[in-house]
Amino acid sequence: MEYFLKHRHATWLELFFDLVFVSSIGVVTHNLAHTHNNHLTPEQIWLFPLQFIIIWWIWIVHTLFSNRFNHDNRIERIFSLTIMFLMIVMAAFFGDDLFQNYPAFVGFYAVIKLILVFLFFRASNQDRHSVSYARKSGYIILLGTGISAISISLETPLREIVLVSGILVEMLGIYLVSTRNLEKPKPVHREHMVERIGLLSIILLGESIISLTGTLRNVNWDILSIVAAVTGFIMIGLIWWIYYDSFHVNERIKSMTNGFPMLYSHLFLAMGFVILANVIRHAILNDLNMNEFRILAITGMSFFYIGKQTVYIVFIPPFRKRMTINTLVCIFITIASTFLPKMEYTLVGITIGMLFYTFANFKFILTKDISEYVTKD
Repeated sequence: MEYFLKHRHATWLELFFDLVFVSSIGVVTHNLAHTHNNHLTPEQIWLFPLQFIIIWWIWIVHTLFSNRFNHDNRIERIFSLTIMFLMIVMAAFFGDDLFQNYPAFVGFYAVIKLILVFLFFRASNQDRHSVSYARKSGYIILLGTGISAISISLETPLREIVLVSGILVEMLGIYLVSTRNLEKPKPVHREHMVERIGLLSIILLGESIISLTGTLRNVNWDILSIVAAVTGFIMIGLIWWIYYDSFHVNERIKSMTNGFPMLYSHLFLAMGFVILANVIRHAILNDLNMNEFRILAITGMSFFYIGKQTVYIVFIPPFRKRMTINTLVCIFITIASTFLPKMEYTLVGITIGMLFYTFANFKFILTKDISEYVTKD
């Protein structure tokens, strides 16, 4: 089993798996990229988190399985590849016309989840260390999938509420099984989980670069668009720096035995990445109403910081005060910047806030004594 390898890393199939999922996320992100008379429609706004959560949760459940039970054998490879194919097909239904094909969409979603249920049940017969955990997790995923499937027979907005409720039931249930199971399942493989999240995040950042490149092909060049393009790249570079500068600490946090603070906060981080990519796009093209741009920028920055900081605030007390203060300062700068007269100026202001955060944490992270909370390198 991969879990017991001394120097475990993500497999090539897991990397391929991440690429397919990011491509699906790209389809969902596309909903926020195009405006209608300089506005985003209500459908664009609420369909984005709905569809994003569905993709993200499938990735999380598969990651939870592979982290503890992956053998990287032929059967598991076949099922993972099948999930990837179903995801590609399911992504074809994403967009403003999702509910025109809603039964087919839910059908593909349910089949993917049933495959994951089968994998957990199969693991319960193979891994004597976590029989109860694997079996209970399988039943919880089955229950949540059943609840989500009921949404086929409902109308808006109850349909969306029931769909997401199934996911919330799974999130809560798996968390409780992992933390309150008398069997005491083996702890999460911390290094593998951190690597998977880090790899998915870097691929999402890569999508931001692709979005930036595509945007520059359609721009009418002037001083402001050049400033926005340069600033946009600097922002992406700073996001990378801020996120990964202390990322290695996550692998050594002693008390992170189940990984859920990191896994669940990753939803905000991933959404923050793609929202900020669209903020950069709209600033360069100057094609969005300023009020809506303001909401998008503040939401994207807030999500990014929530997703990035949660693990440190939960597990490493010496980081809490400084990170909270720096985060609040950066969000204040973001909010203040959105009241500047042009989007390009706003983008510069947000980037200055991120630059402040990078410098404010650099020496602090490198010099702070956290040996009580992390293992040695």
